Amino acid sequence: MSDEEQNELEGNEEGPGINGDLASWLYVLGGIPMMIIFFVGLFTLVGACDAQNVMIPG
Repeated sequence: MSDEEQNELEGNEEGPGINGDLASWLYVLGGIPMMIIFFVGLFTLVGACDAQNVMIPG
């Protein structure tokens, strides 16, 4: 059995490589902060409307 065949049988011991394409960087640098801003804005709006008894009467 050659060294290449033995390496194929053992599998990749180094694990998956780092995916450094543009879409990955845009997601990390742009997508995650935008999700945080969206949820903070959403909860702020819900809290403001609730304080005015617009959404939840009583």
